[in-house]
Amino acid sequence: MFEIRESELFTHSSDPIWEHAVGVPTSALQYLVHFYSGYYHDLAQPASRLQVPSAEVILVLGFGDELEIRQIGSSSESGMYQSFVVGLEAQPLLSEHDGERYCIAIPLPPWAAYRLFQGAITEFAKEVVALEDIWDDADRLTEQLSERPSWTQRFSFVDRILKEKFITSQRRVRPEIRWAWNQLEAHGGCVLIRQLAQTIGWSDRYFAKRFREQIGITPKAAARQIRFTQAQRLLNASEAQTLSEIALACGYSDQSHFTREFHSFSGCSPNMFHKAVMVGFPGVSGEIVDE
Repeated sequence: MFEIRESELFTHSSDPIWEHAVGVPTSALQYLVHFYSGYYHDLAQPASRLQVPSAEVILVLGFGDELEIRQIGSSSESGMYQSFVVGLEAQPLLSEHDGERYCIAIPLPPWAAYRLFQGAITEFAKEVVALEDIWDDADRLTEQLSERPSWTQRFSFVDRILKEKFITSQRRVRPEIRWAWNQLEAHGGCVLIRQLAQTIGWSDRYFAKRFREQIGITPKAAARQIRFTQAQRLLNASEAQTLSEIALACGYSDQSHFTREFHSFSGCSPNMFHKAVMVGFPGVSGEIVDE
């Protein structure tokens, strides 16, 4: 039975209109996917939002009006997307749209994304990729998703899609790589890469090669990404902690190091990011980005 946490179902009925629903996948998927986030927006005028990288691959299934997405710091032009995948090492993104749109965001551990996308994770680690470029049936699945009238039915449909994709996948993740990723997460990215390799019994070079094959980036880059994700969560969760305290908790050498890294991942300073939560609408305003 699919569950929507009623305490996490939010609606906002003024202008703009939006909904946010969080659902828990079926038990068969919960070691691969922890939760689903469903969003509905009905906008009277364009809204620009900043999307920062995370230590996860993000699958977005959407229908309605498309998003215009541009990678900050990239020479590539913006593109229009309905359903898409954001790679583990993508640049910070600016997304903009108006009108009406539904979407479900599905954060995936990179080793799970390796299985789900049949090993293609290394091809889009630094990119945003339209889902139809990865799955031949993406358009059909998106259309079927649009026919579900409630969040419960939409999440149940996503359950079925993911179970089928994982079952039919020909790719398997090496247990050593999954263990190494879990260790990096458990230590907030603050663990010696050489120590992980030695514990597994591999050379540093062999470990880095196998890790990149199945995660999409090197262990060192993964540790950096995980540190930033942890820092961003602490920044969002607490008004009491100073930047120096967050820097220390996340393994940065000092506040200056933390600020430089944060700007590299997000395109703005930690203080600006923290203050830029949009009023009456979920997300962080894209107007703060210093390009």
